[in-house]
Amino acid sequence: MNKHDHDSTCACGCQLDRREFFAIAGAALGGMTLAPMVADAAEVATWARAAKQGATVRVAFLYPPSKTFKTKPDDWWSWPGNDYDAEGRQRQYATALRKMEQKLGLKLVMDDTSIADEAGAQRLAQELETQKPDGLLLVMFYNRSLAHAELLLKAAEKSGIPAIFYIGLGVKHGPVAAYRRPGVYFIQSLENLDAIESGLRMIHTKKLMAQSRLLSVTDVNKPAEVVEAFFGTKVSVIPFARYADEFGKVAFDAEARRFVARFSGGAKGKRGITKEALENAARAHLALKKLLADERADGVAMTCLRRGMLKPCMSFSALNSTLVPAVCENDMPAAYGQLLGQLLLGQPGFQHNPCYDTERNHYYASHCTCATRMRGPRGPELPYLLRRFTHTNEGSCAIQVFWKPDEPVTMIHYYPGKEPALDVYAGRVVKSHAMPPAGGCTTNVEVVITDREDACMVKGHHNLLFTGDHARKFRLFAQLHKLKLADTGFKGPWPV
Repeated sequence: MNKHDHDSTCACGCQLDRREFFAIAGAALGGMTLAPMVADAAEVATWARAAKQGATVRVAFLYPPSKTFKTKPDDWWSWPGNDYDAEGRQRQYATALRKMEQKLGLKLVMDDTSIADEAGAQRLAQELETQKPDGLLLVMFYNRSLAHAELLLKAAEKSGIPAIFYIGLGVKHGPVAAYRRPGVYFIQSLENLDAIESGLRMIHTKKLMAQSRLLSVTDVNKPAEVVEAFFGTKVSVIPFARYADEFGKVAFDAEARRFVARFSGGAKGKRGITKEALENAARAHLALKKLLADERADGVAMTCLRRGMLKPCMSFSALNSTLVPAVCENDMPAAYGQLLGQLLLGQPGFQHNPCYDTERNHYYASHCTCATRMRGPRGPELPYLLRRFTHTNEGSCAIQVFWKPDEPVTMIHYYPGKEPALDVYAGRVVKSHAMPPAGGCTTNVEVVITDREDACMVKGHHNLLFTGDHARKFRLFAQLHKLKLADTGFKGPWPV
């Protein structure tokens, strides 16, 4: 390793010359990837994703036909005004919704006509009760349709159907806090189709989680099946010995060489990594791909510590980069959180151990399996080093990823059980630290927690850290699906 004095090295602590680091980091963070990063890892869960059924959402537009209000000069249309073309607006929204339907892979059931009176609202309420769609979207274009909306929201709640209730700004005057309640994502915003799409994705995410299967590779003698109560996610528990057997069968072939070449070609440096370590990292990846294919699973968790060269650190990084959830230490709550984040945001989370700087009031996230594409498969690749696994001396390979300073981040922790809950935190990256002097695991990210007074208020182990400001989205997801918000130490306004 080259020696540099302190002033000439980069601030992230990766021990590269400043000019060398910024040349590499600038390319990676600007979207110009250094090398293709295990693109074929996305093939792992293709079969499972293709077999899933998208959410079915019933869509209703609420307003009386405007022609009935415009027969005489003194007719009263009320808000949003006599010039408002509700029928034209419905056609525009319907076109946009069909594009969302195709983009998200769900099914929208909507009529060409609107809900114009109580009889129409009652008919739809009966339909909700008998057909029980996965969600309801109400788009209201008329102030006096509010009673019909309330009737339908109550019908949806009675049937356990999450509902999106959208009112364009200016359609409804007065207080609206009553609609910000569990089971409802309420939107009053001017022409905000993005918010509607976000709500549809929340419904779709819950539907997909109930159809997903995760592998739990751990120290058991025989396979078992478990279902997580809230999300309905299936878990196939299989013996670690089965993974070890598959690992031993892997030949170092062309696919294995591509895996090594992609990781090595993208790395801005190596620290104590041997050829044997890279070859074993490839074997672990190919063994996991086979297990996932055999079990038709969407993701994997593993009891992976103290496994020598069988540790799957590099494979987990590659899988998460292509939105195949991979969680170490067989932490199933973290696996559910990883699956939730990947489906809701389209990007992976960084499963990590927590640490705190009490003097700076900062939080540290560290672990050895960080994805390099934290913005998702189409996002830019972060700079990274390949280095020896931090805690043992056998020489297995791990990854050190350098996060972009000052970027917003969002952190979650899912608590399963009789009363499941979600903790959500907002923050901002300070910098990534070198190993050493930082302890913990290979990737070490310092974060300011922005919605708590004290960083030590962060609870949970193996929390998931996501790039971007997504706290409000997670919190609204919890409200829509009646998932309790733990709000450990939370002091900010709701929602943030």
